[in-house]
Amino acid sequence: MPETEQSAAGTSAASASGAPAPVRDDELDALFAPLSAHRSVLLAVSGGSDSTALAFLFARWRSLRAWMPDDTARPVPAAPPVPAAVVATVDHALRPGSADEAKAVGELVGRFDLPHRILVWQGEKPTSDLQAAARDARYALLLEAARHCGATAIVTAHTLDDQAETFLMRLGRGSGLAGLSAMRPERQLDECVLVRPLLGIDRERLRATLRAAGIAWSDDPSNENPAFARVRLRRLMPLLAAEGLTAGRLSATAARLARAQSVIDDLVADLATRTVERHPGGFAAIDLVALSQAHEEVALRLFSRVISDVGGGWYGPRLERLEAAFRAVTAPLPDGGGRPPARTLGGTAIIRRGTRLWIHREAGRDGLPSLALAPGETSMWDGRVSVSLASHAPHHIVVAPLGPGGRKLTGIKAKAGVTRDGDLPPASALATVPAAWAEGTLVAVPALNFYSAPAWADLIGFGPWPRHAGARGR
Repeated sequence: MPETEQSAAGTSAASASGAPAPVRDDELDALFAPLSAHRSVLLAVSGGSDSTALAFLFARWRSLRAWMPDDTARPVPAAPPVPAAVVATVDHALRPGSADEAKAVGELVGRFDLPHRILVWQGEKPTSDLQAAARDARYALLLEAARHCGATAIVTAHTLDDQAETFLMRLGRGSGLAGLSAMRPERQLDECVLVRPLLGIDRERLRATLRAAGIAWSDDPSNENPAFARVRLRRLMPLLAAEGLTAGRLSATAARLARAQSVIDDLVADLATRTVERHPGGFAAIDLVALSQAHEEVALRLFSRVISDVGGGWYGPRLERLEAAFRAVTAPLPDGGGRPPARTLGGTAIIRRGTRLWIHREAGRDGLPSLALAPGETSMWDGRVSVSLASHAPHHIVVAPLGPGGRKLTGIKAKAGVTRDGDLPPASALATVPAAWAEGTLVAVPALNFYSAPAWADLIGFGPWPRHAGARGR
């Protein structure tokens, strides 16, 4: 039997009575061994059954791996070592009592001897597409927490059921191969690795595990709200299973599609090295000639990934919108020449100039944000890049887009060129580059190597731009 079918079939283990069986101790090494490649990990725990089981099983694995008997029954240290772990709970602040629920998670994981941090989603919440916005905020907060505690992996509790639901949701949206590949056990998430060790375990087994251990959990009420498509699909799963569309079979199909997607990933990576030039200011240029010579599917995927990286999205644009934008910006120009109008997609503006596509952050109706930093502080600007100010800096700074005055900087043409032949980016791209002001005076544009005084180069630090959908997998 192929590996994907074995893993799917073995996830719904039942006891002699037919009830779901708890996860056994002898399964834990296979589940958590990939974490041994990391010295420190961040466990994302909301307090629901899945993530509570994640924390409990990790703690159980850690205790079993601490000392293991050899053939002489003498305890010997386990190798490789179990990573240090911190539990993080995201308080989305979307309903009364969420802060108390987050504190309760801390009390629970304290019983497992796991340190705990609460991450609060602050600011105004959107009135539309709330689940997607909450997901983006959640991952941004988890990444920031991982950086703070030195974790190189973020561990989530996605299950076999989540995988099946994700597959069906994307099928309903008309997703292509990348979307139908659903979630992968591991994927790169900026400088961290997102690890999903429970992706092959169904939810009822995790709940059986908690019941057997006498551990309670608290599910988010939104998980029962039929206003959300995922909840409606979840309620249909028993009917689909009766027709053979079990979570295990749907997950196995997604795994096969992921295998095919990995081939395209390799082709996209190769094409990117030949066609994409990224600027430290957060925008990019794509060689249209090389792009047009690539297979359409590979070119589309590259286009999607650059948009996601520049726009800061965790996932690529919807396929229908992506295809429409791609056709528009790559279509032959009319005989009279001219420039096609700029398009917007996925938080970016896409501009065709000659044989290049320039992709930069879209300012939007309200413009790009400003970020105030005091000496010694570090924070995220525009949800995309980490900015720090040294503790001995003489002033607070404000980080904001450079704006239309960027081209007036001395030597801007030498500093702003992104392409191999020195093409100057569009003014609209330069306007989105992050810059720092102190007391109303422009003091630094690190991406353009501009500083009003040499000392500012040592006082202000900008982290690397993220790679979201540009990384392999989902």
